[in-house]
Amino acid sequence: MLLRRLTVLCFMLPLLITPAAHSQFVRAKGTEIVDASGKPLSIHGISIGNWMVLEGYFWHFGSVNTYQKDVEAVFEDLLGPTHAQNFLYQWRQNLITKADVHRIKQDGFNTIRVPLHTKYLKTDDDEGFKLIDQLVKWCREEHIYVILMLESGVGGTTGEASDDGPGYPWLLKDAGMQTYVNKAWQRIARHYKNEPIILGYDLLNEPLLWTGYLYLEDLLEPEYRRLTEAIRKVDTKHMLILQPARGRFSEFGKPFDDNSVYSYHSYNSTPGPEFLKQYLDFRSKYQVPIFFSEIYAERSPEWLITHINQADQNNIGWIIWPYKKMGGKSPGPYTFPPPANWAKIVTFAQQTREDHTVKDRNAVRPPQNETDAIFAEILENEKNEHVTVHPEYLKLPGISAH
Repeated sequence: MLLRRLTVLCFMLPLLITPAAHSQFVRAKGTEIVDASGKPLSIHGISIGNWMVLEGYFWHFGSVNTYQKDVEAVFEDLLGPTHAQNFLYQWRQNLITKADVHRIKQDGFNTIRVPLHTKYLKTDDDEGFKLIDQLVKWCREEHIYVILMLESGVGGTTGEASDDGPGYPWLLKDAGMQTYVNKAWQRIARHYKNEPIILGYDLLNEPLLWTGYLYLEDLLEPEYRRLTEAIRKVDTKHMLILQPARGRFSEFGKPFDDNSVYSYHSYNSTPGPEFLKQYLDFRSKYQVPIFFSEIYAERSPEWLITHINQADQNNIGWIIWPYKKMGGKSPGPYTFPPPANWAKIVTFAQQTREDHTVKDRNAVRPPQNETDAIFAEILENEKNEHVTVHPEYLKLPGISAH
């Protein structure tokens, strides 16, 4: 009887250990990111694009209407304010579901990175928290980590469209905006301080992305210090992720928080030892983890795969961008079909108010019943069951497309 019990216990032990690795918090330890058991964690992740943070290129709008507020204005113009609001609410409900999380896990990813907009996180029961709470529940069931990344509504930190800001990085200069973002991060951290499935907080996305603002680079680390101080008042458990301006680690000094990881992105860089050198040198000098937190899966598959393989060979975790998007010229790993007449919406969106008269815009406005049908179609098409997988983008370490 004793032998039988021991045999059953040994058989069950792996089942007991695997969830336990997610019962405590991921943390930085020397140059490694480690899980709750203290074992090195190799992050193989994917980001959710165009969910809470809208970008015009996801909708095929080209070089116009690229900011979230501009995209929303196009939809309001076409649908009316109430219908547009309802459409975007349903868009967020449909884009990421339990089935999508299962697909991501099944394909071998162990982390989902989520861009956030502060306008959905103004109160503890705001829609953003409800969406994240649901995602966290699904990820807990699948044993997959979540990274929360604050991208939009943060005072124009990038100087580009993705942060939905004023076009100038006022966060680095404006004390009122700094207080606002501190409070936003405190609200997020307080809400998730006891949730171990959250791997960490990615504090600011792609700061000073436009090279013309690099003269402000020396203001970035002080802002990270302010954000770290604000978060640590309410949450001492979660790992913090710090990105430099344009991937340049040269402006970072000695680490000031003992549970942080430094991350970088690749924009147009050629994969190779020269690209990785500054990051490997930084890791060695300060004995901290580094992390490839965004690599575009919308360029050529060969470029993506080479970057990822080199990161993996150097013990650097990675996350590709994005998970799911409307099909187009550069598909990426997961796409869904555009509505049959989506080109009519694009044509209208490109008639900007600055360059075209009301008469011009109305001349290309689709009939209302057709517009409503197009937007209803995209809500259906974005669902998981309509996803097409492009396996050429998924020949990555540990990933096997289904």
